[in-house]
Amino acid sequence: MNDLNTLHVFLALMQTCSTTRAAQKLGRSQSYVSKVLAQLREELDDPLFVRSAEGLTPTSYAVSVEPKLRAALEQVNQALEPEEFNPKFIDKITLHIVEPYLITIGKDIIDAIRKECDAVIDIRQWNALSETMIQQEVVDIGIHLLSNKAQTLHQKPLFRGCAYFEGNKNGDYIKYVISGVNEFVNRYEMIDPAIEPKIYTDNHILTTQLMDQHYTLRYAPDRKQSFEHDLDLTVAIITKASRRQSEKIQWLTKLLVPIIETFEGY
Repeated sequence: MNDLNTLHVFLALMQTCSTTRAAQKLGRSQSYVSKVLAQLREELDDPLFVRSAEGLTPTSYAVSVEPKLRAALEQVNQALEPEEFNPKFIDKITLHIVEPYLITIGKDIIDAIRKECDAVIDIRQWNALSETMIQQEVVDIGIHLLSNKAQTLHQKPLFRGCAYFEGNKNGDYIKYVISGVNEFVNRYEMIDPAIEPKIYTDNHILTTQLMDQHYTLRYAPDRKQSFEHDLDLTVAIITKASRRQSEKIQWLTKLLVPIIETFEGY
């Protein structure tokens, strides 16, 4: 294990227990991770990981050497780090953003990052795996609504929002489904229990195109605290708790907050 790249692969596998997730974390292909794992098994004369129902389970040998190798890598990284943080040294930035925000401010976020560095930017819609990927450090930062989450996640609330109906109320009600927000919650019932959705979609563009004939529930920041319909919707920046003080996360948060605050609603 005389190549630092192989060390990164081993530690990523220990953290994710999956060649697919390890590849995502490292920004490499799954075939590359599998190839490195095969080399490590041959060099160390140990399988290192065995397949199980939960994924890849480390062997006792892998468990025993992991803390020593992690400590060694941290010392190497500290030795190589510049004395002052510089975003130009960042290789990759990964963000998962709830769809309305991704659509309206995604370009501004990319433009702002690109002014600071040439890192690979992986910016995607929030999905069912986003929280797990933040915990596994595959995703740096998420932008989503404040809610009950694991203690391993830190949420920085930004502003509260209000809800209002938009469109043609003589048409069908459209339930615009947003991942992690309202798949199993009908917030429109809190305003008008008589509403029965006739159209369901998770596409923001399609929903907007249908507003001439139909209607839906929209969301906007309520900076004047004059709620039309208070549904307790607060947007938050979400990070892994143990990383929130890191220079990369602090820099990203400082960059993102003023952009998020320009959001006018959807």
